[in-house]
Amino acid sequence: MAQAIEKKPTWEKLRDKYRVVVYDDDTLGEVKSTRISGLSVLIGLLLTLLVMSLITAALISFTPLKYLVPGYADINNNMAYMELTTKLEEIEQEMEAQRVYTEGMKNFLNPTGVTIDQSTGVEKGQIAAPTSTLTPLEHYYFHSPLKGEISAQFDLSKKHFGIDVVAEENTPIKNILDGVVVSVDWSEQNGNTISIQHSNDLVSIFKHNSSVLKKVGEKVKAGEALAIIGNTGKHSSGPHVHFELWHQGNAINPQEYMTF
Repeated sequence: MAQAIEKKPTWEKLRDKYRVVVYDDDTLGEVKSTRISGLSVLIGLLLTLLVMSLITAALISFTPLKYLVPGYADINNNMAYMELTTKLEEIEQEMEAQRVYTEGMKNFLNPTGVTIDQSTGVEKGQIAAPTSTLTPLEHYYFHSPLKGEISAQFDLSKKHFGIDVVAEENTPIKNILDGVVVSVDWSEQNGNTISIQHSNDLVSIFKHNSSVLKKVGEKVKAGEALAIIGNTGKHSSGPHVHFELWHQGNAINPQEYMTF
């Protein structure tokens, strides 16, 4: 009985030598030959994979190719992206503030909202009636801007379109109703001035402030501090605030709606 062939372990097989011969197809002459083993082939493949892996990792780590690899670059930690995002948010905020300012000034200059539009059938030169229904001011609860002494009354005949309120130094001036800041300005006559656009075609204006605490476009709640009482501008002779209240483009007496 023939002796059974002993089966070699895998490691032993990898060390077996093989000859690879290249023949000329026409002459059948030997062109080149070499001896290899399974182990050398395996090592060669592993080295090739290692080199390719190192090259790929280097390309991904040190070149812009890493931005093309999904999930590799964490977009929240990408400084370039974060800077662009921050700039975009700032531009959006500026655009929103400009929109609010434009709308506020439009309402201030044209409080009734009348327009001339061919689609309404109104002839050229005629003014369309306002379509919005305004709530009577008596239905509003106005927050008093400050407590103090009235030094000058509302008087349309003297073109004094508001009231002057004297109070202690550094007294905060508060918002009377929810609204949006549409103007923050300084002039030689009125000093630091802030204007708030409220609903119902209502605008409040505060002049002669020592400082203003809000910026154009900011939304402000009733009772929120807007400015600090002061003595700025040529028309001011002492620490006070000149407070005007305009409704539908007409100056109204603030004392009819709030106490000081």
